[in-house]
Amino acid sequence: MVASASRGERNEDSPVHSLFHIYFGGLDTLSQTYDPFTKSLARGQLELMGLMNRRAQALLEIPNRLSQCRTPQDLVNEQQRYWRTAYEQYSETAGQMMGLMGPLVAPPFGFGAATAETSKDEHDYITFPEQTKEERVPTRRVRERKVA
Repeated sequence: MVASASRGERNEDSPVHSLFHIYFGGLDTLSQTYDPFTKSLARGQLELMGLMNRRAQALLEIPNRLSQCRTPQDLVNEQQRYWRTAYEQYSETAGQMMGLMGPLVAPPFGFGAATAETSKDEHDYITFPEQTKEERVPTRRVRERKVA
């Protein structure tokens, strides 16, 4: 048997209800932060699906086009046309995908967001302090030879 909720819980006064508001409010903020990332990812998937669709159509056209070939030269021309359009479609899709990768990396993860203040505060740990000639100690002494 399930106990009925009290009047306060039904009116959204329960502590669990406020926790759900906090949780889902955080999810909303997270989704807004990653919005460019998800849009770019969806566009990339759409672009790949379009490429697969175009290539599938080209494969399905092969029997019809080959049936129209009358000479060996027609067959060679048809093969060249097939591979030329495949190359053009692949290169076009690759260019679109490269254009979509900018939002995939930069905004959500903060790469390339260095400011002028961070460059001033950087410290080079490889440099050594300057020494004067008196402070320098030779690491190896050379023995003098005596002539007998």
